[in-house]
Amino acid sequence: MKKWLSYILLSALLITALPLSLVKAAETDCTGKLAASGNNINVSLLFPQAVTENITSLRFKLKVSITDGKMDEPVFQFTDTVKSEVKDSKITSDDTNYIVDVILSGKKDKIIFPAGGQADIGTISLKPSGSIYKISTQFTGISNENPSAEYVTDSGQSAKEVPLVNTEVLTITGSSQGQSSSVGGGGGFATQKPNATATPSPAPSTTDTPDVTPTGTPAPSEEPGSFDLNQKPSMSVTAKKGSRIVTFKWKIIDGADGYIFYSASGKSSNYKKIRTILKPERISCNVTMDFASSYSFRMCAFKTAEDGSRVFGQYSKIKKLTTAPAKIKGVKARISGKKINLSWKKVKNAKGYQIYAGKKKNGSYSLVKTLKKGSVLKTTVKKNSKYKYFKARAYVNNASKKRVYGNFCTSVKAKK
Repeated sequence: MKKWLSYILLSALLITALPLSLVKAAETDCTGKLAASGNNINVSLLFPQAVTENITSLRFKLKVSITDGKMDEPVFQFTDTVKSEVKDSKITSDDTNYIVDVILSGKKDKIIFPAGGQADIGTISLKPSGSIYKISTQFTGISNENPSAEYVTDSGQSAKEVPLVNTEVLTITGSSQGQSSSVGGGGGFATQKPNATATPSPAPSTTDTPDVTPTGTPAPSEEPGSFDLNQKPSMSVTAKKGSRIVTFKWKIIDGADGYIFYSASGKSSNYKKIRTILKPERISCNVTMDFASSYSFRMCAFKTAEDGSRVFGQYSKIKKLTTAPAKIKGVKARISGKKINLSWKKVKNAKGYQIYAGKKKNGSYSLVKTLKKGSVLKTTVKKNSKYKYFKARAYVNNASKKRVYGNFCTSVKAKK
């Protein structure tokens, strides 16, 4: 890790502290290419003549997804033809994906892209641990899922982030009969299709008729039609009292073919796709999230080009929401002398509980106790002629430190 950080610092010497300038795909039309040779994936990038300065520093990311079987951590190796002061890659992982973060950084005489514009960067060696597997490799983004690359020219004045267009997902499948790979199919073992990210695992379920795509965000391409890339979606996020079902509402964006919704848990900035809407006329949808959890949500619109790739608009403003905790189960009320002992089962992620009492089962109830620890699972109240029936609910705190309450449990009668 220290070695990787030192490379980042060395690269920073070549870049001033100016903000990243986003170059439109139409101006540069940069492409990332993947080619399979057995379990090795050759990685190359093509920068056109529109980039008039020599590129001396480069950064991009790849995602390796395990959709079937198991594999060990892949290995990335640079080609000998790449000349650079810094050549290294950092590989991180979660349960189903490996992210390969590739960085090259050099001086003026260390030009990454030759006159032809295409540079063979290196090779990813996949490491399946069995004979049956399915592994997908694709370009992803520097800060989100949209494929992109960041580069610095020999002038060293600013870093530029550009979309990688027309990229593809390369899927290699192994079976008991052998392994093969090809572009656009081949023996039924491997396929390539417009770039997409793997569906997050576990993915939240939807509560209405799903029209979720099985894959995620393809790489952007040239701007088609009247779709406005600079228009930000206007989105609201709500949840009914006591519910974990989140309702999204938005305004239609002219020229869009659909919308994609993302969520990040807690304070994380790692957004995952939770829903894709393929009906541009829709203005709302529901997604079932986890109980008692805080989320940040955002969305973007997209336009589908003739080749099947997608052009993405701006992200909406981030909206935050905390879902309600689950309903309390196992509530018991036992009379013991002049006291009533209450107990219940723990509610996941609860920060506390409220106890209500009433004289009649279907009558009015009053708050008799608030417990401010989610680990407390019992309490005692004084026996009272008004305390015949009891019900309880859990609560959590949202980002504003306000309580979000779950639904009340079914009322129970105090017994000896």
